[in-house]
Amino acid sequence: STDHGEDSLFGRDVDAIQVLADSFRYFGRGWAQWIFGPLVQIVIVSILYLLLTLVLAGSGTSIDALANRGSGSDAALTGGLIAVMLLAIIAMFLVFIWSISTWYKAANKQVDTGMLEIKDFLSFKNVAGLMAVNVLSWLVISLGFVLLIIPGLFAAFFFTWMPAVKAVRPELSVGETFGASIEVAKKNVGVTILVVVLSAVLYAVLSFTLVGMFVYPALNTLILVLFVRRTLGLRG
Repeated sequence: STDHGEDSLFGRDVDAIQVLADSFRYFGRGWAQWIFGPLVQIVIVSILYLLLTLVLAGSGTSIDALANRGSGSDAALTGGLIAVMLLAIIAMFLVFIWSISTWYKAANKQVDTGMLEIKDFLSFKNVAGLMAVNVLSWLVISLGFVLLIIPGLFAAFFFTWMPAVKAVRPELSVGETFGASIEVAKKNVGVTILVVVLSAVLYAVLSFTLVGMFVYPALNTLILVLFVRRTLGLRG
């Protein structure tokens, strides 16, 4: 009877359909924050991208002027332009990763405390580790797909959970986050696959509308965080 009780508890804690339903419930409770927080992010990111574009354009103009005056070698001028472009691309990428990382932190805060504020999507506090994990999980999964589809699917299955794990357990190192992500995926493979399938179906349904494209990322982040929390035995 003890085993039955434990099995029942496990089944209740990691119920894929319940995770999906609860993601809608949490979104409904904080829909204004989940919509307007990212909108503020989009405005900030757009301004930064515009500034970077202006910097790039200015750099290109300056380099052209130097070239026309015959100042410096062509190789040095070309190298300077490439360096500026690389820095701009890296800056854009970091801003993008920062915005995604705040979503995971916001989702975990809402599930953990029941509270969510627009400023949660503009936080820089303790977000560096989450950004690093986001980049690493993206690199590992991308590398898997570069190698072949099957390695990519395996990498996605095991490492998609990394950002949510880091958000839920911020004290974990990067290496521990890798390990915990694998454990989350393996704990109940059938449920993990069902969560992935449900998220994919949700994307297919919502991606046809503009509103859906705004709502899906929030729901998906909540799904990942809820699933990880429940798999690790945390409330929410």
